[in-house]
Amino acid sequence: MVLGLDRETVLYAVGVLLGIAATAYFGFQLFDQVSPVTTALVLFGGFLCFLTVGVGLDVETVDIVAYALAAGCYLVFVGYALSRFDVGDGGTFLLLAASSGLFIGLGYLAQQGRLTLNRRQAGLVVVAVLVVTLGVVGVDLVGAQPTTTAEFQESIEIPADRERVTVGTVTIENEFVLPREAEVERYGACLYGTEFRPVPLEYEPRAGSLLLGGGESRGYDLVVPGALFYHDNGTRRAAFEGRETIPVETASECPESSDEAKLVVVSEPVRPQYD
Repeated sequence: MVLGLDRETVLYAVGVLLGIAATAYFGFQLFDQVSPVTTALVLFGGFLCFLTVGVGLDVETVDIVAYALAAGCYLVFVGYALSRFDVGDGGTFLLLAASSGLFIGLGYLAQQGRLTLNRRQAGLVVVAVLVVTLGVVGVDLVGAQPTTTAEFQESIEIPADRERVTVGTVTIENEFVLPREAEVERYGACLYGTEFRPVPLEYEPRAGSLLLGGGESRGYDLVVPGALFYHDNGTRRAAFEGRETIPVETASECPESSDEAKLVVVSEPVRPQYD
């Protein structure tokens, strides 16, 4: 024995640490195709299952391992909930305070010998938790995913200065009853005048990965910088002299060239170029 540890303790400790790491990886990386609410429910269900196993088992050390795994699941659950949901400072405090009270209460009940279940009761609780959790996961997996629709203008006005110009609008909608994370589709554009110019298409307001509530939709403008129509000295580029508007087209990819001035929108980002 070294430092008061025996072989069994070391093996159990490593198993617990790896189990907690696996739970964190599962919640934050592996199970991202469902609603964050469902993932949080699965993590909380894992906490309940391990806690119930620890209460129902009367096997030396194994019950402690189950308690440790339960605590690990709960910590991952709290971390996941705080990272995925915007609960604010007050919500964060309440969740942490309630969690502290929960574990202190469980410890007190265990100390008083009132936290008890026989194996049959524990088994029934675990089965019930698994049935509910798997049912929610199943409903989530067959539920609708967020959809993205884009509408583009037929033409845009060339700005009198370098203000941004709206090319179209993008609407992201979650028709499912639970919140879902939606990935914002990126678009690119190519401006044709006397030459081919890949240009940036930006969302306004800025949009990244976003969490949509059940039935929620959000709209964004797609804009291009007005500076694209002007030289650095502020004079308008020759291809756009005397024009008030240019047509907007959509395509799967940017053509190599064009005989007329126009803006072509594509479904993949195009690396911008500046001169």
